[in-house]
Parts: sequence; C-alpha cells; structure tokens
Amino acid sequence: MKIRSITVLIIAGLLSALLSGCQTGPGAGGEAPGNASGAGSSAVGEMNGADDGERPGGVDADGNAGAPGGTGADGNAGAPGGTGADGNAGVPGSSGAAASNAGTQKQPESAEDAALSALPFQFLRTYGLVKSEYPVYELESTVQLEFPQKEKTLALTSALCHKQELTVSATLIDPSVEALPPGSEPPDAGKYITLTDGRLLNPEEKYQSELWSSDEGLFLTGPGLPEDGIKPVESMYGADSQYFEAYGSMRYCIEARFQLPAAPTDEKTLSGYALRVLDFEQPLEFSLKSTPEYETLEELAAAEHGSLDTHDGITIISMGEQVEDGILVSWYVYDETPDCPFSIHYVPPLQEIAMSTISSGGNEYPIKQMKANPYWDNPGFYRLSDLKWDSRRFRCMFDVPADQQNTAFQVNIPGITFSGHEESTPVTLTIPNDYEELNVDIPWEEGSVRIIGIKKLQGPQTVGATDAAGELKVVDKPAVYIYVKAVHEDKDLILRGLLCERKRYGGWERGRYDYDGNGTLTGFRVFYEEGDTEVTLKFHLARFYWEQPFVMEIVPEK
Repeated sequence: MKIRSITVLIIAGLLSALLSGCQTGPGAGGEAPGNASGAGSSAVGEMNGADDGERPGGVDADGNAGAPGGTGADGNAGAPGGTGADGNAGVPGSSGAAASNAGTQKQPESAEDAALSALPFQFLRTYGLVKSEYPVYELESTVQLEFPQKEKTLALTSALCHKQELTVSATLIDPSVEALPPGSEPPDAGKYITLTDGRLLNPEEKYQSELWSSDEGLFLTGPGLPEDGIKPVESMYGADSQYFEAYGSMRYCIEARFQLPAAPTDEKTLSGYALRVLDFEQPLEFSLKSTPEYETLEELAAAEHGSLDTHDGITIISMGEQVEDGILVSWYVYDETPDCPFSIHYVPPLQEIAMSTISSGGNEYPIKQMKANPYWDNPGFYRLSDLKWDSRRFRCMFDVPADQQNTAFQVNIPGITFSGHEESTPVTLTIPNDYEELNVDIPWEEGSVRIIGIKKLQGPQTVGATDAAGELKVVDKPAVYIYVKAVHEDKDLILRGLLCERKRYGGWERGRYDYDGNGTLTGFRVFYEEGDTEVTLKFHLARFYWEQPFVMEIVPEK
C-alpha cells in the first residue's frame, strides 16, 4: 500500500469554528474532513477541505453589498461548528438523491436496512457512535511523555482499532518555538504566517519533515508486528498557530493510520502496543479496550451518564464534563435517514442567530469564545473505514464559572441545519421587463428551494471582473434579482445557505446572495451580458434550518 503523508496548517481562515467554542469531527454529518474533534475547535485548512471556497461566506470580489435588504457575499468563510466541511454534528454520508418534490417520503425498509438496524450501537467516547459486525477498540487512557532536553511534551490522546485498521491521534507541545517581532524580514517569507498581533511565525519547523523521513520518525510496534515496527500508511501533521497565540507554545497535531497484519478477534483488551516517535527516547505504550455495545440509544445514554431527545427520527445525546474553562458538552447523533446530513451549529456569514445554551438555577450560559482549543483529543482527519454506519462526536464549550459547575444543567439546542450537497439540475429563467412571479422548486433530500420571483434590476450594477491581464477591475453589468425561500411538505424550514451560479461563456459565474435581519437567505443578484434574454442557473450547498428545539438534562462529570 502506498504510504502518504499530509501536512496541514491550522489557520485563521476558518477560525470562526474555534471562536465559537464548538467543533465537530470531520465528515460528521456527511461533510468533508475537518472541524477537528475538541471543544472550541481550531479550524483546519487542507484538513477541513474548506469547501474549496464554495461555502457561503466571506465577501464578494468587488466588495459591494448585494441586492436590497442584506449583505452580499460569496467567499468561503466557515461557520461555528460547521466547517467545511462545515463542521456538522450529524449523520455521515453524502446527501441522497434529489427529491422529486418539496420534501420526501420515507421508503420501505430494505433487507440491508433491516440488517443495519439489528446491529447494536458501539460507543466510542472520542469518536462517536458506530455500527459494525466486528468489534471496535478505543484507547484506555491518555498516555503522555516529556522530553525536557528539547522542551517537548507528547501525548497520545486517541487510538481506535477496527478490523486491521488502527488510527492514532497525538499532540506535541513545543514551548521552544519563537515568533519574529512585527515588521521583521523573515529569511523565507513564504514559510511564515502573520499572527493577529503582527508577529511572524514559521510553524513548519525541521522536526516536521524529519518525523516522516527519519528512520526513527513514527513507528508502531506491538503483537504480530516486526520488532522494529511498521510505518503508517497515511499520516497527517498539523501546526496550530492559534494555540501558540493563546498559550505561548506551539502545538502540533499528529494523526496516523496503520494497517495491522491481522484483525483482532474477540479480545476485551488489546495490549502491548507502542508508538516510537522522533526525539522521544521512550515509546508511548498503550492498550485498547473493546467499546461497549447497546441495543438502544436509551440504554446507551443511561449507561454513559447522558441524556437524549428525539424528534422526527433524529436523536441527539448530550454528555458533559467539568473542565477548567467551563462545561464541555459532547453530542452524539443518530438519524433514521442517514442520507440527510445536518449540523447542530451552522452560522450564515455575518449573521447573528440563536445558538445553543445550557442553563441551571435560573442562569443561562452561552457558548464560550475561545482563542484555541486545549481539549483537542481527536482531530479526526481519518475516520474509520469499512463500518456499516458511523456518526461523529460534536463538542461545545459553555462559559460556566468553576464555582457553578457542580450541578445539573439543561441543554438547549434551538434547532438544526440540514445540508444539501448535491448540485442541482440547471434551471433556465427568462429575463422579464420588470418583475415576474415564479414557482420553481429546486429539490434536495431534506427540503427544497423555491424560486418565487425574478426582477430585472434597473440600471447597470457594479461588479468585480478580472481582465485579460489577471487584474481585478470594477465594471457595470445588467443584473436580475432572484427571490428564493425554503419549502418542505412537513417542516417549517428557513433557508440559511445556498450558492447560485450563472452559466456563461467559458464556465459559471457566482451570484451574490443576501440575508434579512433574521439570518434567512432571501435571494441572489445575478449578472448577465447585454443582449441576453435568459439566465441559466445551478444551485448547490443548500442549508435548511429546522427550528425544532432539542432539550436534555445533564449532570457533568468531573
């Protein structure tokens, strides 16, 4: 098998996920990898996929506001807990086939569905919920090593084993890394990033390349393995500059996937494994335990000291723990319709919407704003393969003072956001002389976008365009405004995100969208060429908000 390694830089481009104090594992809710698994997630560039610039957010190339009634934007800013892979807590898997009308009807259960339903739920605290015909193993406890000579601390925070696949997650803290003063001329500017205070930081130190190339880099030893160990088949190394700004030390997140020669059988414990890591004389020795199995989610929640709430086949389980920074809540999600990924927290760009809170004794506690995430235990770049079903954990930090933590809390989630990833079939609309009412539905699995009208905007509209020399210039072009709303046959949905693109010569051009004062996407300004009589549009990355509260009671563990 080909050995691959990936280096990622944890950057401020998706910092909104971190600042919210919330995060999710990648792929959760069917999103691309990202939203690292820890409270107050740091956002990850390549690791998150960042939606390849396709998630609603940011600002337009021309920097102008959109059509009347809101803020125009079409960049790629992330959303708390929702990143781009927009950080979703929810059901894995991509969106199902588009529905033929607004909303969908459940199909009869197939033999495959029945077999899946018969499998028990396996609970992995640092990963999520899974279903498999085979046992799954999880790290018994965190293992930490210190290397005083080089001022480094290494901690193995997560290890998972399923069949012949073993993935590990570790964090390396290095206080010796220093930033250059603001205004410095770095020796290699391309390797440095600018911190919020103007200092320059080079997160890609020599250790990074040596970790993969050295004969003493990263190896797994254990039962049935060669004495000198095996290298990972895939690996990821992430540099967390936000952690450096918050705590003064550099944190590197290491994740690797190993291929074992044989799958474990029915052992309760897998022992004798160790990670050999460059610069550390002693190996990280660890054991794994088989994960508990439960026939029902109610049994799981009770046994694991959690609480659940279910609406329309969607179950959210809440668990909490007391930590220095507040109450750290973990959410585990199950949906009877696994082809409909959703997010617990998706925030449209530049909008303020209701977010989750916890409350106790008449006091309500919001999500804590955090510069960095000291509780990152499983970045989750590699999700376990060959499972019958899985749903990643989502975590959120709530701002509860230490002297108010030792009590019961009510968890309040005001609603969830369904995600439609598939690209729609192109739709062609005639350009009217003024305004024309329409009734055109663009369907996704969990809802539809209805085009309710099109208006020809009077006079030329300014837009940014790139000329033949590659320079951005502001030009005037005619435009129409497309009015949209979310529809569903059973649910009252709110449209929170959507990308609209117009077909033009040589490709597609993105329209500029607007929100009202309540965070609802209301329409798009679409430019066209002089002489055009119609516009052809396609839509993707729909976000449907369902204002259905989920309420749970938790007693956080210490």
